[in-house]
Amino acid sequence: MITMYLPSPVTSQRYRVELLYEGPTDDEVAISMKACNSKGPLMMYVSKMVPTSDKGRFFAFGRVFAGTVKTGIKCRIMGPNFTPGKKEDLYEKNIQRTILMMGRYTEPIEDVPCGNICGLVGVDQYLIKTGTLSTYKDAHNFRTMKFSVSPVVRVAVECKNPSDLPKLVEGLKRLAKSDPMVQCIIEETGEHIIAGAGELHLEICLKDLEEDHACIPLKKS
Repeated sequence: MITMYLPSPVTSQRYRVELLYEGPTDDEVAISMKACNSKGPLMMYVSKMVPTSDKGRFFAFGRVFAGTVKTGIKCRIMGPNFTPGKKEDLYEKNIQRTILMMGRYTEPIEDVPCGNICGLVGVDQYLIKTGTLSTYKDAHNFRTMKFSVSPVVRVAVECKNPSDLPKLVEGLKRLAKSDPMVQCIIEETGEHIIAGAGELHLEICLKDLEEDHACIPLKKS
């Protein structure tokens, strides 16, 4: 069904690059993305963080638009606040492992060429939710994703036992990382606020926070 009704990356990237890429449409990576060239410089967009069985760690899940991502390759990890020419929100690190994600299961893989989606190990320490990976030193960011809904329903959370506060703070960080839509805010009064897209979304976030991320009993108000 997907192959029948959706264009292949080779076809779609020719006209989508100018909508997705913040940089000039005639630079080396833009040309490589338009051609879906697996031999060109790497350009990958990480769209979400997927929690792993190793507590507190995440797979960086995304799509390769140009080049080939490999285990051990050194690349520039650019967060959404990165500006070309500056060093803020920029890291140069090696990718520890490349994995293929199939439902609940993951399979280690040596390399992934452009046009495919995959997971990366070792990138979660440098990105909060989304980001751009590239081996090209003058690369710009991909545009950040826009959502049709906003996190408007808010709830204040606190731990039942005050000594569990560090666990709550750490749990909120993990929750914010694992869900692209949720917002975790600390008010001037010191209150911890979670904002979600609706009551059901918020209910799921609170359940995840209590049972998986913070693992402490919580008071909600």
